[in-house]
Amino acid sequence: MITYCNHVSPTFGSYLASFHAPGKDYGYLMTTKTTLARAGFILGALIISSVIGLKHTFASPILGQKIYYEGGSIQVTVLPYDASYTSALYLFSTPSPLFIAYNTDVGKVVQINNLQSLGVPVGAELVFGIIVNNTGNEFVIGPASGNSDNFVHAEVDYSQSSAGGVANISFEDLASGIIQGLAVTGVSEPDYNDANFQIIGGIGLAAIPEPMSLILLGVGLAAVVGVYYRKRDDS
Repeated sequence: MITYCNHVSPTFGSYLASFHAPGKDYGYLMTTKTTLARAGFILGALIISSVIGLKHTFASPILGQKIYYEGGSIQVTVLPYDASYTSALYLFSTPSPLFIAYNTDVGKVVQINNLQSLGVPVGAELVFGIIVNNTGNEFVIGPASGNSDNFVHAEVDYSQSSAGGVANISFEDLASGIIQGLAVTGVSEPDYNDANFQIIGGIGLAAIPEPMSLILLGVGLAAVVGVYYRKRDDS
């Protein structure tokens, strides 16, 4: 459904006793367990900080960025623009392109309550794009390969909020980002401000590979665990 509107403890002694068994090296056991505890704490802290950090990785616009559907509703707001052409925003992930708004409808808010009912499964890429009325050209977000001129036509400024993901999408409405046959003083193209929209709600970014630092730390922790169990078996 699409809706339109206008606006935006135990003691240390008992702990030792729990590990009491003839032939064991208590000092080694305690040192190893302390090392394991510390390594586990560090690994956990790094994982948590990494997850939090990934939510805010894209603090500035990224050319060719993709966004994905995470379920629930989304809200689209038309933002101010700077262009002489009129462009219509569509969602091309549905079986038939879903018209949302024009770039000229500044301030308009469109609520899409359930994309799944419109044929978009959770996890699917959300391919937003514009059709430029003046030229008939169609351009979508994502990498250059998605467009007929093999040019990146949108940048995405992604962040997180209490309402879900937030993606400010800014489009370039000229083919290859060039003013063809014209010499316009003071105009720099591509400027990526010809059609601007904000998407809020059940959206997110593609999974990002785990940082190498976490992988190395995990390998180190596994090695410590291996040494501990080998020593315990030898005892």
